[in-house]
Amino acid sequence: MRLYQRYLLGPLAFFLPLFLLALSGVYLLVEFFERLEDLLSAGGPPGLFFLYLLYRLPEILFQVWPAAAALAALASLAFLSRGNELLALRALGFSPWRLVKPYLVTLLALSFLVSGLLALTLPRSTYQALYTWEVRIKRAQPATLLASGRLFFSGPDFLLWARPLEPGGELLADLLLIRKKGDEPAAYLYARRAWFLKGTWWRLEGALFAEKKGDFAPQRMENRGFDLGFSPEILLSVKRPLKALSLRELLARYRFLEASGFSPVAPLTEILYRFLYPFLSPLLAAPALLAFLTFRGKRALAKGLSVGLLLTAFFYGLVVLLRVLALGGHLPVGLALFLLWTGPIGSAILFLKKTY
Repeated sequence: MRLYQRYLLGPLAFFLPLFLLALSGVYLLVEFFERLEDLLSAGGPPGLFFLYLLYRLPEILFQVWPAAAALAALASLAFLSRGNELLALRALGFSPWRLVKPYLVTLLALSFLVSGLLALTLPRSTYQALYTWEVRIKRAQPATLLASGRLFFSGPDFLLWARPLEPGGELLADLLLIRKKGDEPAAYLYARRAWFLKGTWWRLEGALFAEKKGDFAPQRMENRGFDLGFSPEILLSVKRPLKALSLRELLARYRFLEASGFSPVAPLTEILYRFLYPFLSPLLAAPALLAFLTFRGKRALAKGLSVGLLLTAFFYGLVVLLRVLALGGHLPVGLALFLLWTGPIGSAILFLKKTY
């Protein structure tokens, strides 16, 4: 690393942790006061609540990283501008791109580290936070037990054993269902595979069905719909949202939905969001930094900071809006990605031309 690059990046070592702590602190405060009333109503122990907040930290880091990194780079550039260091570097022949490039490269490299860390910690911590809140604090009683890859469910009039093959519980293998009438068994059902269709209906493959009124004589059912009386949602002690699934599980869910003829937009959007979101930091920083360098003369620092902050907030809001529209099926994923990249990059190119 060259001397001028170390000089430019010096303030970033101070501002990046500062903005990460500040934005994470705001996020935690909002979470604390949002949950406080429910905590008092449930009578949960404070220790478990702080454990819940601890489990939330990886997701909070995931949410605040791009904005915090972009704001830290902008603050670093503004800090150097106060003492006219940037003016001196421009007088020595340093182009605006040469001044901005070290920040963008550093943010990109740090985003790789953050992305790797979150890939290891985010899914498990998100589920643990959800489980701690729903079961340990609010004392919701789970009706299922998932152990050694098998699922056991005790319903009001049936018992179910199965092996989930898909994280959402929509594909089951080796399903055994016992219908009860009082304390007596009324029917048995075994299926090699069970695919969820809609409501409480499933498509069974390699199934055997026996009823008490037929003296439990087995009947073979192959590739036909059957009302099992439950949906996948009740099969999970705490339903796992998409953000609590690992990338491997999201990919498995995407393949399952695509093979089943259902829309795979939700897991595809989550995969792209999980993979690309940490790398938005240089994308958010580029237009803000270049816009800052377009201002000269009196009050250039205040004007540059104001425009940089507005651009960062605008493009961050655009990212959130595009994700919501893509998840809701109101915008094709490809178009959302196109707008996500062209907006900041187009603005950065425009401001780069204005700096010369």
